[in-house]
Amino acid sequence: MKLRYFKLIIFFAGIIGISSCKKFLDVNKNPEALPDSNSPLAQLLTSTQVNLSFEGGSDLFRYATVIMQMMSGEASSPNQTFEYYRYNISPTDQNNVWSSINATTLSDLQLIINQGAASPYYTGVAKIMKAYEYSLVVDVWGKVPYSEAQLLTANSQPHYDDDATIYPKLIQLLTDGIADLNQPASFLSPGTNSMIYTNGGSFAAAKPQWIKLANTLKLRLLLHYSKIDPAFCVAQITTLVNTAGITFLASNADNFSTPFFDVANQRNPISQFEVSRPNYLFSDRNMTERMNTKSDPRRPFYFAIFPFPFTSFSQTTNGATSAIAGGIRIPFATPIIFGIRAGMTVSGPGIPVFTIVKAINADSSITVNDDETAGYSFASIPSGNSITFSPAYRGVSAVKPPLAANSNYSRIHTFLRGATVGGAATPAGYASPTLPYVQPFTYTGAAAQRMITFAEYNFIRAEAALRGAPGSAQAFFTAGITASMQEAGVAAVDIATYLASYGTLSGTTAQQIQQVIEEKYIALFGVSVEPWNDWRRTGFPVLSIPVNNINTVTAVPRTLFYPQSELDNNLHCPGQKAANLQSGKPFWDN
Repeated sequence: MKLRYFKLIIFFAGIIGISSCKKFLDVNKNPEALPDSNSPLAQLLTSTQVNLSFEGGSDLFRYATVIMQMMSGEASSPNQTFEYYRYNISPTDQNNVWSSINATTLSDLQLIINQGAASPYYTGVAKIMKAYEYSLVVDVWGKVPYSEAQLLTANSQPHYDDDATIYPKLIQLLTDGIADLNQPASFLSPGTNSMIYTNGGSFAAAKPQWIKLANTLKLRLLLHYSKIDPAFCVAQITTLVNTAGITFLASNADNFSTPFFDVANQRNPISQFEVSRPNYLFSDRNMTERMNTKSDPRRPFYFAIFPFPFTSFSQTTNGATSAIAGGIRIPFATPIIFGIRAGMTVSGPGIPVFTIVKAINADSSITVNDDETAGYSFASIPSGNSITFSPAYRGVSAVKPPLAANSNYSRIHTFLRGATVGGAATPAGYASPTLPYVQPFTYTGAAAQRMITFAEYNFIRAEAALRGAPGSAQAFFTAGITASMQEAGVAAVDIATYLASYGTLSGTTAQQIQQVIEEKYIALFGVSVEPWNDWRRTGFPVLSIPVNNINTVTAVPRTLFYPQSELDNNLHCPGQKAANLQSGKPFWDN
């Protein structure tokens, strides 16, 4: 994509505010928006795609990813993500993302639809994007304005629609978008101004991908009915996949995703957040242990190993272990102690899992602790026992969070942050064993922001087949795992090894659906909201309630509060939801 089109990114990145600052904006009227008439379609399309892409890695992503225990804020001192992880997501927290969605993205998409009658290729793309954006709004908040929304200046206080009536309209909107794209001609067509499905500016090449996306999004929406009306879900998916000429995402090249670049203000929003808010997000044990158990080859792409990549080694104790302040003392011979560094995972006879080196002592001993247990201890280990030191993919536990804020956990790595461009295998901070952990890498930020992927399509088809829709559940399950691993960069031999051990569906239908959802959970790392949707539909993967959850929300949230700005500015807002966030959920979660 040519750089000149990213001038808009610099502008819109500031509007979106990836740091989730609380902006008290009028959500129904954007003072910076273009007039309702004579707005240039090309500029509007670029701006909406910029907004949509930044939203994909911003507030809703962070809410859902910590709720779903893919990432955690628990290791940090109290801050935004620390509070989100314990379900303290307040109405004011959501002002900014609601404003971005409604006052910018959806409003500008509606302008394209209103003004693009002579350019159906623009209106077709806009309708597909609108259906996608609205599906997120319904899935997060349930009842929302729709029929009276996006009327621009004609109605600044829209009524709220029953969300069960919105989903069919979104599916019809996708059908209408496909029909527009199938028109024989268009006065204007998207070109290099499109950030998504760029294809060198050739809309003839991009058009089939937009159509595949629209049909795949229909599958996602129809699968959401599986809990409330499974027969309808299966019947509708069956009709869709059996319709002649229907196409779906066919490879990772068809992913609905946005490229980002190693240029200031053009980097992936997840990576930008990691830079602007260090120590806000850490890997969660729920996800890392699922991957560790299977030696999942996506780990080195998803997460940075802690404390840094090194070859495991063993040392022999030079005396019995003993309890001291801060943990357990393990003595070693004098020359050997200097090969050990803080943060290394420790294993040996009787040593509990997750034990790490906490300190290197002057008397040629180390202090170890799991950092999560008051009164941590284990049975004494006599002299002459072998202790192994290893790097590890280490996540924060919801049920045993750190006793004190620290950064002794894995972080987001190259899959969502781009290639590493700085840092050594052993960072400079380790020249002295007394210095704390130092993140050894800097990143380009040139990572795609994924919204709907080919891997997800395959898992949708696998689950649908298990429920009675056409297709081989096993074939789609295998294809989903393969697509995910190929996108992450896993070598073919490692994919084959993983599939040989974990790629076969087995057990009852319910157990096979669990297998599909749990693999899909890993594959959708970085995709906003959908893993949360899958959990609300199926109950998988099983989550542990954070021990320090706020008193009013003692179960995994099934929705979010309405933004405070909407309560303040829209008289037709139905009022705030119950404090426990178990009611007011989307219709399909009943």
